[in-house]
Amino acid sequence: MEQVGFVKKVNKNKVEVEVRRISGCGGGCKTCGGCDTPSHVVIIQNTLDAKVGDLVELKGETKNILKYTLIVYMVPFALLILGILMGMNVLKSQGIDSYEPLSFLIGLIFMAFGYFLVKIIDRRIEKKEDNIIKMTRIL
Repeated sequence: MEQVGFVKKVNKNKVEVEVRRISGCGGGCKTCGGCDTPSHVVIIQNTLDAKVGDLVELKGETKNILKYTLIVYMVPFALLILGILMGMNVLKSQGIDSYEPLSFLIGLIFMAFGYFLVKIIDRRIEKKEDNIIKMTRIL
């Protein structure tokens, strides 16, 4: 995956790069006048000594990006479903009448724990030297 980003901020050996997301249709439609796609900010190593205002080319291995995207979305979702199912089984077996809303609440608590786990995983990935996204050149 290759994209172009705009350097917004330089902080020691890291840069904050704003990357425009590509819309699903490509964004070049004449009938709709283009899509309003939000920007995404990425913090990466400043390996090319980029300055504020530079346009840089970013490259990332698709396999790694998909793997980390799967972690970010699926860990909380899986824990939400697990919490709901466990809550339903336990509360129903104890004869609690309003087990469904309580099970959903337990699922939300499990999902919050999932976001906490994702944050821990993110910090471990950040400490690794081999980042998933790297600057390849200044344009």
